[in-house]
Amino acid sequence: MATSTLCARERVHEMEFDQARQVVLIVARYDNITVDDRTIVMNSMDTRTDAGFIHGYYSFSIIRESDSPAHADETIRMYAVSKKTADTWELNLCTHYSFPELQKFQQDIMHKTGASSGDDGNTRKAIGCVNQAQMKPASE
Repeated sequence: MATSTLCARERVHEMEFDQARQVVLIVARYDNITVDDRTIVMNSMDTRTDAGFIHGYYSFSIIRESDSPAHADETIRMYAVSKKTADTWELNLCTHYSFPELQKFQQDIMHKTGASSGDDGNTRKAIGCVNQAQMKPASE
């Protein structure tokens, strides 16, 4: 009986895949991108290894699919979402996101995972954005 009580009190250490997908939809909307699953689609980039595209993060690409064989599909954004904090970055632009709707979601996730905002201190290095990281605050 004591064991089940302890397990019930344990925190989840990582957010779920579907929660990360929700984060990406929130950030895409903030970037004025509507994922409609017809012409603009979201795909996980974590399919090649068990560790994922970037260890400790869920990674997604948003692609505009071409309706013509003569034109290639276009990658619009590539997002990385921390599994612990829901901290979110765009990989190609090295943009870190922070705006009220996302911050509320992040607080909920950190409450569930037991993480704090400082737990992702090495994110810039992990995603390859050491020198060119920029913030995309709510005012943009």
